[in-house]
Amino acid sequence: MKEIIYGIHSIENLLLTSPKRFIKVFISKNRKDYKIKKIINNFKKKNILIKFCDINYLNKIVNGVHQGIIAEIYKLKKFKEINIYNIIKDVKKPFLLILDGITDPRNLGACIRNAYATGVNLIIIPKNRSARINSLVKKTSCGASENIPIINVVNLSKTLIFLKKINIIIIGTTHKTNNLLFKTNLNIPIALIFGSENNGLRKLTIKHCDKLINIPMKGNITSLNVSVATGIVLYEVIRQRYFI
Repeated sequence: MKEIIYGIHSIENLLLTSPKRFIKVFISKNRKDYKIKKIINNFKKKNILIKFCDINYLNKIVNGVHQGIIAEIYKLKKFKEINIYNIIKDVKKPFLLILDGITDPRNLGACIRNAYATGVNLIIIPKNRSARINSLVKKTSCGASENIPIINVVNLSKTLIFLKKINIIIIGTTHKTNNLLFKTNLNIPIALIFGSENNGLRKLTIKHCDKLINIPMKGNITSLNVSVATGIVLYEVIRQRYFI
């Protein structure tokens, strides 16, 4: 099966990691800057078909947010719930990210980008009440969504129960707790859960958490944008695991 991706960074990153997935690339005739010339040369080196076309043709495909470049690629094989154990079974200290109810594609893409940058082994997303992994998510993630296992699950509660059975510690993030992020041991097998942009973690999800943590903040605000919060917590995991 095929799909469309677009944007300089998304396409460039995929070209670096998985050049064989490209079928052909559409590039605006009007783009003649250094960035596009560089990526054109890289495509030619890989013998990937390039088609130069009018900007209006590209706009019809992805509504004008493509940065003058669109690629047709082969779809990755999708991971399923039954694959969760096999993905993490050989990892000494599994590092999972669970995004429960992120409905904004840009937020979802940014969270995925954070996860890839910090070495998350697996992302889990409920099938309901969540944004789909579409072209906008992929563009926002700058190609990260093509390089990290992402699994949609039907019943998040059952998945959390399963993770606990294989000794993964479930840690939820919320401002409704006094447990501070920077005083929490994250150098263990963990699954970090972030809730929706507006309502945070669901009550049922909280019931399955082994621990709840918050990000200390000054001022009169009680929460951060979910992608910002994700980045802070994920990098605290990296700090604890590799720098102390």
